[in-house]
Amino acid sequence: MTQDDIEIAIGMIRSHLAAYPHGADTLEGVAQWWLDGSFPPPVIAAALERLLAAGEMERVIIGQRQLWRRAQQA
Repeated sequence: MTQDDIEIAIGMIRSHLAAYPHGADTLEGVAQWWLDGSFPPPVIAAALERLLAAGEMERVIIGQRQLWRRAQQA
């Protein structure tokens, strides 16, 4: 896992959310459907955590699952 991979994944996630602003999915769904399997789960997890820390994404816990989506504006 390189920093470049994480940055590319972040860019792809941002692009996906620009096209589908109401999109929400699990880590596995982001990997398969948003990023077409381009990166392994650890890279995607790191990208999502960075976007979470930056306030761009939020994690929603539903039962045993974690969904990721664009951060909702107050």
